[in-house]
Amino acid sequence: MRLRPPSALTLLCAVQGCERFAFTAILPLFVLYLHHRHGFTEPTALLIIGLFTALSYASGLPGGMLTDRRLGPRSGLLIGSVLLMLGYASLAIDRAALLWPALGLLVSGHGLFRPSMATLLDALFPANHAHRERGFLLLYLAINIAGIAGSLCAERVVVAQRWDRLFAMATVALLIGTVWLALTASFLPQSRANAPHPLVSDVSASRNAERWRAVWLLSALAIVFWLTVLQAGGSLALFADTNTTRSVTIFGRRFAVGPTDFAALHGLLVIALLPLLVWGSAWLRRRNREPSTSIKMVWGYVATAGGFALLAAAGLSGDESARVGPAWLTGCYILLSVAEVFLAPLSMSLVTQLAPPNRAGQAIGLWFAAAAVGNVIAGLLGLLWGSWPHHQYFALLALLSLAAAAVLLSRLRLLDAATDSRSVG
Repeated sequence: MRLRPPSALTLLCAVQGCERFAFTAILPLFVLYLHHRHGFTEPTALLIIGLFTALSYASGLPGGMLTDRRLGPRSGLLIGSVLLMLGYASLAIDRAALLWPALGLLVSGHGLFRPSMATLLDALFPANHAHRERGFLLLYLAINIAGIAGSLCAERVVVAQRWDRLFAMATVALLIGTVWLALTASFLPQSRANAPHPLVSDVSASRNAERWRAVWLLSALAIVFWLTVLQAGGSLALFADTNTTRSVTIFGRRFAVGPTDFAALHGLLVIALLPLLVWGSAWLRRRNREPSTSIKMVWGYVATAGGFALLAAAGLSGDESARVGPAWLTGCYILLSVAEVFLAPLSMSLVTQLAPPNRAGQAIGLWFAAAAVGNVIAGLLGLLWGSWPHHQYFALLALLSLAAAAVLLSRLRLLDAATDSRSVG
């Protein structure tokens, strides 16, 4: 027996939501936990959280390879969920000796969980982007809703620095997801429905090489995506704090605004835009006017460039110490939200679609490894914030995004050919 795609998609969204709830509950407060509970200096705590985040993404590559070659995505997702639960439970015990083993469990858990989730979602649908895109968009919607819920709950759980309560909440969330998954995993598909026929294996070698080139291209461009996404917690937060007016007047009433308000706006915009994209794509599809996934991604990079171009213009409107109106940063976040909706879920969908048969985990692991590279580059680029004028810093990000759009646009023929061969294979 196998669950129908809508039911399986609901299950995967629920499991993914439990994982995201736990992760986003602890991540914003983890640097404070390391500093106050374990006595690390603030710079050391920031270094640890940076390395932990980068390794959590980079582990997706070996985890994806292990999932493809040994475990299978169902077992990989279940084992990854168990490892994450054990990692949070170890932190909930609140013993200094368990800190590093717990972080190791979390890194290993993410390394199996993320590529397995994408592989299972890929296995639900044939190589038909109309259904695939909708599935990945809905999964991304679950990620963002659970992320906001996790952040809100974390603020209310941590009282008087009772860190054990925070990690206990994360453990319970993973326990729910793990039990639910264990009871239903056998009903999920294990591999893609349209695997190639053995008689065309000779042709498959050249097709697979073509697909891998396309996967590498998307993963390389994803470095730019992750680099720009991470600015929300870096340069954009600093610009909101020191260079943006801290109040806005609406209908004659003045409201205070700050960095957290802009970050919340970004999350809410992404949640609002995802259903609109699902509906808009379906509307265009019925009229045979829907653009390809790769074209949508080109527009995503263009929107990213537009967002940072706005802030570059804002930087030119005054000196480095001047404050500009919040409309500049609001416009930037609107464009970045549009870009994220086009790039994050659709890129994952296209990478798994292009992956050679039984290599979806490795392919999406490579894409997640790009996130680790993006984290490192974002940290290095942040060193320029104090020495470069703000308009030059944001202009560089805009140019990088435009370059990614141009490269993707120039390789549309490669992506289309690889996608066609995926449908045939």
